[in-house]
Amino acid sequence: MRVEGFDDGFFPLDFKGRKGTTVIAGVELDNGVLTRIGYGVVTVDARDSERVVTAMSKHMTGELVFLDGVTYSGFDVVDPDSVHAETGKPVIVVQHHPLNLDRIREALVKHFPDWAERFRVISKVASSMLYVETPWKPVLIYPAGLSFDEAVDLYKRNCIYSPLPEALRIADMVASSISRLRLFQI
Repeated sequence: MRVEGFDDGFFPLDFKGRKGTTVIAGVELDNGVLTRIGYGVVTVDARDSERVVTAMSKHMTGELVFLDGVTYSGFDVVDPDSVHAETGKPVIVVQHHPLNLDRIREALVKHFPDWAERFRVISKVASSMLYVETPWKPVLIYPAGLSFDEAVDLYKRNCIYSPLPEALRIADMVASSISRLRLFQI
């Protein structure tokens, strides 16, 4: 099965508030073999991460999308249901820890005029996530475009070395490397 994974890169804290950029990397694996890598530049805390993820996914041929949570490039959000609707591909969100929605809401209200929309996406996903046991640790997942049982099966089949599906593990390494390279070239 061809799967895609998307993750964001590193950025210094002084980039918060739209004062800098980072990258979102996307990778495609075909039965565990890396077949495609892409990345897009996004402004930290802006609202362009979902657009970049969706555009990259449309250029890939994966049959399933993995997202590492729903917050990208600071406090931007990627709505898995929107990605599914735009690409036609099922989406599985993987979250390592439960979110503190009260603290997130407080931070969003303090820093973003569009806090309600960002919080709507975060709380919708966080309140619907379910735990999945793995050999490493339990994780939370949210499926869009497939049942929870299908999502659990596909999630587990894509974890090889860690509780991160392999596409997300590689996307994380690619995004971190590219973002750090970009920082040192500036």
